[in-house]
Amino acid sequence: MFKKILLATFLLFSSLFSDNFDSFEIIPIQEDGRVKPLDTFARNQLLRFYGKRSTGNDISPTNWLFGIAMNNEDMAKIPIFNIRNSEVAHTIGLNWDSSHKYTITEVSSGIQSQLDIFKTIYSKDEENLSLVEKQLAEIYMNVAMYKSLESSLSCLFPTITIDNQKIADAIKVNIGDKVSYFRFIQYLDNMNLLIQSYPINDDKELSPSDSSFFRILADLNKVYESKNSIGLKIIPSSKLNKEKVWLSPWELMDGRRLEVFQLKMLLRLEEYITNQMPESLLLYKEALYSESIDAPSLSVLKKEVWYNKIDLFYKSTALYVFGFIFLCLSYLFRPVLLSRLAGLFLLSGFMLHGIGLYLRMVIMARPPVTTLYESIIFVGFVAVFLSIIIELFKKDRIGILIGTISGVIFHFVSFGYAADGDTLGMLVAVLNSNFWLATHVTTMTMGYGVSIIAGIMGHIYLIYSIIHPDETKKLREIYDNTFGITILALFFTVFGTILGGIWADQSWGRFWGWDPKENGALLICMWQIFMIHLRLTGMVKGAGFCFGMVINIIIVTLAWFGVNLLSVGLHSYGFASGIALNLTLFILFELLLGGGSYYLSKKRSS
Repeated sequence: MFKKILLATFLLFSSLFSDNFDSFEIIPIQEDGRVKPLDTFARNQLLRFYGKRSTGNDISPTNWLFGIAMNNEDMAKIPIFNIRNSEVAHTIGLNWDSSHKYTITEVSSGIQSQLDIFKTIYSKDEENLSLVEKQLAEIYMNVAMYKSLESSLSCLFPTITIDNQKIADAIKVNIGDKVSYFRFIQYLDNMNLLIQSYPINDDKELSPSDSSFFRILADLNKVYESKNSIGLKIIPSSKLNKEKVWLSPWELMDGRRLEVFQLKMLLRLEEYITNQMPESLLLYKEALYSESIDAPSLSVLKKEVWYNKIDLFYKSTALYVFGFIFLCLSYLFRPVLLSRLAGLFLLSGFMLHGIGLYLRMVIMARPPVTTLYESIIFVGFVAVFLSIIIELFKKDRIGILIGTISGVIFHFVSFGYAADGDTLGMLVAVLNSNFWLATHVTTMTMGYGVSIIAGIMGHIYLIYSIIHPDETKKLREIYDNTFGITILALFFTVFGTILGGIWADQSWGRFWGWDPKENGALLICMWQIFMIHLRLTGMVKGAGFCFGMVINIIIVTLAWFGVNLLSVGLHSYGFASGIALNLTLFILFELLLGGGSYYLSKKRSS
């Protein structure tokens, strides 16, 4: 049995890290400056339209996208547009129901019936738009993107029937064949000569041959109306193009001279669309990985597709939740067995958590922390890691408690940011330094994680002192652990802040500029130094110091998220909106919980 498990694991990972090109979902596409698999692009579009990265049924994101591009009627019937506001739905004539999901036909028809409203919206400045108007503008843009995807491959569809001999000779096909717009582009010079030399006599009734000639031209013109559908940028530029901007099939239909590999890729795509033969994808791969271009690594593309499908962070969240449940049960009965199971769940979740971070590093070829979303994931990882270390040394279940709580909380917070868009995005220029990302950003983020662990330990001390005020030995142990973790947190925050000053000098020509993010880092250091001095001088005891660490969580949160509310400063690349209410509620909750626990702790101890 064990050998079978090993064999299955080997087969899984050998397929994951191989260079096979056997799926449409692995086709690379450039979006927002990054080359990614088509699977990721499809999931991003679903998130944009639907609010989720899947269709909610058995249809994969890539098959959904390919079905749209192939004008599959079944895909058009999927209610993919998520309208969150009943007023928005009523404005465009839709019936509001509990699902609030609508098809492209329903939404586009509603927009067409209210074009005057949309003209008014687009005549206003964005800051003057109401919430409903912003959501209407978003719906309009989503429909436009959907329509663009519908026509993105139309130049490769064999939809034009050739029943004119002269045109058949010009493009080298047989009478009765169905060809694509791309076929005409391949013989554009022949077609231009034919059109210029074609005799036109307005005095005579058109012959059948003339009628077929002009009908074919009309069909070509109808297909050409989709020329602006350039969302699928799946054709690389050559090495000579320093900007490395990829192109869509329609962008190559303007009569330009195509590179050999570009022509081959279009031909293979046309074959795949026409016959859907896997062999066409293999030939497409050969053209893609010719010596003319710098193509992305196939193994990295496969890793990203696997990462998208496996949902490692959702699975690690579930394991953390199970760990917390079993830990709670261990305080009721079977403490040894259930606490070991809780520890096993914690360790398993930590492993999946780490694999997810590792895959993101490999996919993006950069350190683990580059965006606000990644910082949340990484802080959770640091918190769980430190909790496991605490549990290994103390073996009192407190490490498991801290690890499961922090793992669950940070994952749930990260899911909110993951819903905002692609979590594997490109960096702004000032951040594009793997050295400083691996030193300053990672160190500072580790400081956040360790500081929050100190705050959680503070919570545990205060609550434990309320429940067991007479267990002074245990309380002293928790207090000492909290103090030690605080010193470790100070090391990371001070060291990270110094490294940030050096990076700022290289990027902006000054070590310190009182930027909001810099001020936040300084506040964390100052507060931790303040609390350590109070402890060393004896001005605060256990409850006072631990309450200070509860306040420390608030300061870290303000430095981490709060500066995003200001929307000013040189760190504006990290700003997010819409968190004011959540941040305020969190601070009030911490003040009430921490302050109340401190008061009750002092009362119980007296």
